[in-house]
Amino acid sequence: MTPRRRHRRARAWALALSFAVAGVLCAPAPAAAQSAADVAVAREIFIEGSELASQGRWEQARERYERSLAIKRAAITLYSLGVAQQQTGQLVEALESFRAFLLEPSAPATKEYERLARQAAQELERQVAALELRVTPADVAGLEVKVDGGVVPTAALDRPRPLNPGPHTVTASAPGYREVERSVVAAPGSRVVVVLSLEREPADLERKAAAAPAGPRASRATAPLTGRAAPPGGPAASPAPDAGTSRVVPIVLLAGGLTTAAAGVAIGLLGVASASDAPTRDGDAADAARAQALAGDLVAGAGLVAAGAGVLVLLLDRGPDGAPGKAAPPRAALGPRGLTVRF
Repeated sequence: MTPRRRHRRARAWALALSFAVAGVLCAPAPAAAQSAADVAVAREIFIEGSELASQGRWEQARERYERSLAIKRAAITLYSLGVAQQQTGQLVEALESFRAFLLEPSAPATKEYERLARQAAQELERQVAALELRVTPADVAGLEVKVDGGVVPTAALDRPRPLNPGPHTVTASAPGYREVERSVVAAPGSRVVVVLSLEREPADLERKAAAAPAGPRASRATAPLTGRAAPPGGPAASPAPDAGTSRVVPIVLLAGGLTTAAAGVAIGLLGVASASDAPTRDGDAADAARAQALAGDLVAGAGLVAAGAGVLVLLLDRGPDGAPGKAAPPRAALGPRGLTVRF
């Protein structure tokens, strides 16, 4: 059938339908149905749609049929809406309207339209295209796919989607990802496959990298000051004090003590020599010599005490295993030029 003959047939059908609709929509409504006022408004809008269809003004007719159907569901309104949708290129919608009409209980007033509805449904099934959507990654949280601005339910993404022939726009978006847009043109009865590959936003990648757990870091805790190494995987031990630095005090005590003792011995010897040279054992010269000898003894004694303290500290300063420290104790010797300390 040519488009012109189909158009004439649709106009003739609309004229005949406008006279018959009053009897269909005026049938007594069940108790649970709309009120009589709603039925009257639905009938009036339906008649307006039929008159517009008879004039070939299918867009306006379709709008009236949709409004009438929203007020009162009637089989004849479903059939009329299917015809208007088919005339305006909404093939998917027309197919569903004819299918819904055929599911309604058969009635004498609409019996003659059942055969026409089946024929129209079979013709539309051959013309409707199919859209297959493939989104990667498919498990993105908050994924939203739209076809011509209409959201596709997530549960329906894995099924071929009926599509009207012509140009279409498909988009996919998700939080943290760039929106992907594809334009396709569907031929009548074709199967169109659209692949939507989501890519992360650069800002989201940086945010995730900053929030990622960092590698193992050394603990700030320090090991005991014994110089022992921390166990593998444990906190890193702080550097042990230098052995030479830890022995400065006892070495100074030892060296200073020996030097002081030597000085005391020298003073004592000078006192003894002065006492021997005194003319008498009594008198000022003898008393001064004995005082000098006593002072030498006191100085020598203080030096020996200091040297002994240094030796004691060196003996107590041992390594982690209880052995004496590696550094050798200083050696002192009294020679012609004085006290010599070797480290």
